[in-house]
Amino acid sequence: MLQDGAWLRHAGHSNAMAHRLEQRIRQIPGITISYPVQTNAVFAKIPDQVVRGAHERGWRFYTQVGGWEESRLMCSWDTTPGDVDAFAADLADLSGVRIPSPAS
Repeated sequence: MLQDGAWLRHAGHSNAMAHRLEQRIRQIPGITISYPVQTNAVFAKIPDQVVRGAHERGWRFYTQVGGWEESRLMCSWDTTPGDVDAFAADLADLSGVRIPSPAS
């Protein structure tokens, strides 16, 4: 991880996926982004029924972070654009809306 700047590439990728996630879920009515995305984490207020549905579909993420009604959504070095888009599409579907597919 420390050779040839791999850690920096991995961190940059994780952060880019978090920004992609924020942009995708920001479009979904009922979901509110809690804080500016500055790292590989997205904190969002997601309706309880959407959280339950996402967990039923196999998505795993922390909820009620810090005693607040927020979910913590993390991206890692191996998160793909497809992962982000599939998660966002599931949240949209569970919210009863359709969001446009990303350009890339």
